[in-house]
Amino acid sequence: MHSVVSALAGLIHQYVRFLDNEEEITQSKRKFFSIARMPNTIGVIDCTHIPHEREWEFVNRKGRHSINVQLIGNVDLKITNCVVRWPGSVHDARILRESHLYRRLHQTAPDGILLGDSGYPLLRWLMTPFATVTCDSQQRYNNSHSATRGTIERINSMVF
Repeated sequence: MHSVVSALAGLIHQYVRFLDNEEEITQSKRKFFSIARMPNTIGVIDCTHIPHEREWEFVNRKGRHSINVQLIGNVDLKITNCVVRWPGSVHDARILRESHLYRRLHQTAPDGILLGDSGYPLLRWLMTPFATVTCDSQQRYNNSHSATRGTIERINSMVF
């Protein structure tokens, strides 16, 4: 098993890569917009728990042993970035904050936005839903955000 995992890890950068050319970014924005009219979207982000049976630190908020895996995906249901190293007890926002991609996007903002759930911070390149909706335009935004961000839920269900 270790040799298979090592072989797969050696190929990750060939198959899992964040958008880095203008044509891919433009196509991504167009395709995401066609889902629910959410403009400027280049990816969706969420974490998911994979069962793991080890020490106490791998116990998640539901009392189960897991690894918390962060995935960023595109509209074609492909993973464009992943972080697989944190115990289930670690919050999604911390996993993002400690990632290489976070540092990269903080230094050089992408030409577009990621969509994340309310567990993530609102950043210039990461949009989250309104926690409290006070008008119709906020409700429309949340509806569009939710429908578009549902892409990462489909990715999670396919992978895990």
